Amino acid sequence: MSSCRLTILAALSLFSFSSLFAQSVDVKIADETVKITPTGRFYFDGATYIEDGTDLSNGVAMPDARIGLKAKYKSFDMKVDLGFAGGKVGYKDIFLQYNLNKTSYVRGGHFAEPFGIDHMESSANIKFITANATSFAFSPGRKLGVEYIGWNKYAWVGVGAFADGDSMNNSIEGDDGYSATGRVVFNPLQQEGKIFHIGLAGSYRKADANGLDANGVQKPKVISYGSSLITNVEKRKFIQASISNADYQAKYAVELIGAYGPVYLQAEYFHSNVERKDDLPAYKASGAYAQIGFLAIGGNYTYSSSWARMGTPKPKSLEFALRYNYTDLDNKNSGIKGGRMSDWTFAANYYLNKYIMLRLDYSNISLGNTNPLAAGETINAIQGRLQVVF
Repeated sequence: MSSCRLTILAALSLFSFSSLFAQSVDVKIADETVKITPTGRFYFDGATYIEDGTDLSNGVAMPDARIGLKAKYKSFDMKVDLGFAGGKVGYKDIFLQYNLNKTSYVRGGHFAEPFGIDHMESSANIKFITANATSFAFSPGRKLGVEYIGWNKYAWVGVGAFADGDSMNNSIEGDDGYSATGRVVFNPLQQEGKIFHIGLAGSYRKADANGLDANGVQKPKVISYGSSLITNVEKRKFIQASISNADYQAKYAVELIGAYGPVYLQAEYFHSNVERKDDLPAYKASGAYAQIGFLAIGGNYTYSSSWARMGTPKPKSLEFALRYNYTDLDNKNSGIKGGRMSDWTFAANYYLNKYIMLRLDYSNISLGNTNPLAAGETINAIQGRLQVVF
């Protein structure tokens, strides 16, 4: 049996065991107590598409399967979260955290940068089966780094420094990029059913290595943006821009969250500017989304102060949500055409209990005439998910 199969078999065995006993245990190590909590998740997705011309991949997928653990020792927290989707081991959250007090900490390791609400939010808790295309295109993903997070009843702040690229395995030769990223939120209303939150995030990112040529000289660096069709079944990127001779990118996001009773609103605007070498013109791109939600069953919306984002509805809640997104990766100044995409997505979510959730999404997606795939087409997608998280 191959090592890959053994890894997957071991992961599934541990996953099954942990799902039955997903509770904290106290472990004695040299007369010291460490509290350990197993964690895990898996998603089963299915999707079908009504195509305008381009043939798409109807079918099913398991977009996320993870096992991990959390450990707590005095003022220290540790988390190790590994993904096994697609038959490959993937690094998720792996970090050591020191809690300065009850409302602030410093953290080092591999985790999401503080930029973009859906990007910082767990995929288990966002209101749709996938994040919006704008967040996919502009959010930075997980990186190796160090950050500070702190909050109170009026504000939340996060700031960190991160390595770029494939720092977990160093498979690309050349100098690593790096970034400085921060997010500041003003949230004077954090009560159940009465929420107001406005925030600003920014990131400066030096372009990452793109390998060495035959003479050992670093190749010109590239920065890329892109998104799939907001689905985990059809994997291809239908908007995509690669900016050659990149020096650095500077981007920002403006965000808004509000809720009154069982109704909530969330919106973000993203803008990015890529400066290039050899006197090449800069590349600029932007995107935005807005979404509303309604708890038909389940009371009022709540807020997570420690993360500055919406709380998870209670078990037995039924939620409906509507989202509009527009992403523009075309830029006349640089002559780069990455395409445009917009969509309306309707979601129905049922929170069966603390661990299991059922989702159903319908999307109407419009693609621009410069898109690398399905240019000028309109696509309708119906997706469903069974989600288990512990």
